[in-house]
Amino acid sequence: MPNTEAETPPGRLAPLPSSYASSRESLHRLAVYVISPARRAHNPRAIALSPTAGGFGTAPFGRDATVLRVEGATLVMERSDERLRTPITSLNAAATFAGIEPDLAQQDAFDVPPHGDLDAPLAIDAAATERLGDWFALGCELLEELRAGAGPDDAPTAVRIWPEHFDAALELGPDGARGTFGASPGDRHHPTPYLYASAWAGTLDDPFWNAEGFNGAWLPYEQLAGVVDPAAAGRAFFQAALEHVRGS
Repeated sequence: MPNTEAETPPGRLAPLPSSYASSRESLHRLAVYVISPARRAHNPRAIALSPTAGGFGTAPFGRDATVLRVEGATLVMERSDERLRTPITSLNAAATFAGIEPDLAQQDAFDVPPHGDLDAPLAIDAAATERLGDWFALGCELLEELRAGAGPDDAPTAVRIWPEHFDAALELGPDGARGTFGASPGDRHHPTPYLYASAWAGTLDDPFWNAEGFNGAWLPYEQLAGVVDPAAAGRAFFQAALEHVRGS
């Protein structure tokens, strides 16, 4: 496999490894059945995740300010006085490391993949996890900028990585002109990442809404990887989407 890190100029998006789609699916299962539930065991309403170094993970939780996160192909547990690491193998092994049982009830939620064999090896490649972590970091940065520029009537929600959908998103806009804006690492319909937006008031008569497979607009990873400044391109996409949402 080529050394994409050395070949990719600063600020550009690196090519995705061939293992990306299978790794993303395994990471989605790990997020929804183990990592988010570990935090939710301490706070039933706290399910969201965040970008972390080399991947994604929880915000601090519990009296020891525990963080459970993925770094490459490793599961890391950080507390105020220690850092524990273990290779990611199976859902059962990850849950044991986190001190919980896999939350199998999550399988009934919308967009959640089946948990499958809890002892089967998870197909997670470190390079793919790093690319996914880079994507979440970029997406959350762009969404936070969009949120920071919101007007007094926009009532923006917090930027969160939702474990069920496994994407970063927020809602923004006044009643009647509100939309959802997000950064997906890919899904069962689209194997690679994309930025997206959708207007709650409907989009069928506006050609801006060009997404394949859902009612909205999207900017695929392949297009962003082809530009010198993907952050600027993503920023322009979200600003255009916001204008179209407000005009819907």
